[in-house]
Amino acid sequence: MTTVAFRNSEILGRAALIACGIRPGKTESCASCAAKAEGLLRIAGTGALDALAAAICRSRVGGSCAECTAKATAILELAGAAE
Repeated sequence: MTTVAFRNSEILGRAALIACGIRPGKTESCASCAAKAEGLLRIAGTGALDALAAAICRSRVGGSCAECTAKATAILELAGAAE
């Protein structure tokens, strides 16, 4: 059970970092992205790329931006690997 909790924590942290934006030297997400991580993984579980990108995107103008769509794709891949 401890392994499962650690793995879930690790996956949540990784999803939050992806949503926040991975950059050299950055090891943790901001508090806002960390708080959204569980919800983002729930959306990822449905396979809905557009909904996931919209949940990540901050532009909210005319749909999701390309950067957030790429982040959503990475989170979908992460969620698929977690299964």
